[in-house]
Amino acid sequence: MQTGMAFWASKTLLSAVELGVFTELAKQPADLASLQSSFGLHDRGAKDFLDALVALGFLKRESGIYQNSPDTDLFLDKAKPAYIGGLLEMCNNRLFGFWNNLTTAL
Repeated sequence: MQTGMAFWASKTLLSAVELGVFTELAKQPADLASLQSSFGLHDRGAKDFLDALVALGFLKRESGIYQNSPDTDLFLDKAKPAYIGGLLEMCNNRLFGFWNNLTTAL
C-alpha cells in the first residue's frame, strides 16, 4: 500500500516547493491564516496540506505555528546555497507528467 500511494507524499512535497512554502517559512514561522493568505490556499485544503507536510517531517507545528524542520530549512529554502529544490522543481515540471501517463505509454 505504501508504494501504491507514494505519490501522495511526493506530490505534497513537490507542490510545497512549487509554491515556495519552505522559503517563506525560512523567513519566519507562520500560522495557518497567514500561510493561506500568502499562498491563496483554500480553507479546507490548507490545513490538510500543511499537516501532511508536518506528518512527512518537512514542517513542525507547535501551538498552531508552522516552521521548517532543520533539514527542510537547510535544503529547501531558495535563499540558501545548499538549496536542492531546483531538482524537485524539474521533477515536478518535466517528469511527473510522463510517469502519470506511464500506462498509456506502455
